[in-house]
Amino acid sequence: MVIVGIVAGGTGSRMGADRPKQMLDLCGKPVLIRTAQAFLRHSQVGHIIIGIHPDWYDEVKALTEKELDSRVSVTPGGSDRNDTVMNIINYAKSIDGVSDDTIILTHDAVRPFVTDRMIDDSIAAMDNYAICTAAVPATDTIVVSENGQTVCDFPLRSTMYQVQTPQTFRIGDFVGVYSGLTEKEKSEITDVCKLFYRKGHEVGLIMGDQKNIKLTYPADLTAARTFFEEQEENQ
Repeated sequence: MVIVGIVAGGTGSRMGADRPKQMLDLCGKPVLIRTAQAFLRHSQVGHIIIGIHPDWYDEVKALTEKELDSRVSVTPGGSDRNDTVMNIINYAKSIDGVSDDTIILTHDAVRPFVTDRMIDDSIAAMDNYAICTAAVPATDTIVVSENGQTVCDFPLRSTMYQVQTPQTFRIGDFVGVYSGLTEKEKSEITDVCKLFYRKGHEVGLIMGDQKNIKLTYPADLTAARTFFEEQEENQ
């Protein structure tokens, strides 16, 4: 059994909607529900825990009870992403069979197109790494700008990857890394993989998927509806 932690604490201001982007409609159901359903289809997923912004806790809890099954729980999110992951882990510890060695896949609530292959690869990578992340090779030229106005470097594109989720690790390893951080480090490092990397852990890569997009802007939601309709036609 593995655990999935869906990080849904954001408010989605860049989407320009009056609701968090994970609550927007994707072909008849909220994006968050579509994301959870993608994981529930996988045979090794034993439980899903959604970390939601406290303002939306009651609505999301009622929604999951209506749309999903008893393997899905909801807990209030924290002050930032890593704090939300910690809240999810604290909740996970109350589930029978969960221990420090339990594998947890943490995933953005607004990436509804995670595949079984990505989940399989993430779990398998735990034989070799303390943490791994889905990623895809960068297709555009990447530049560095320190002032936001002029370019100061052109990194080699063939070595550049765009990080996605899931990001996968064992519960006990995250607790060990997170509890050893200073408050300054907690405020500065927002990515789980960077936490592990800063503490000396090798970060493994598993191949993501170009369709595993993060719904951030209105155009992303339009593309997601097209992807979902194509997915339904092919099933």
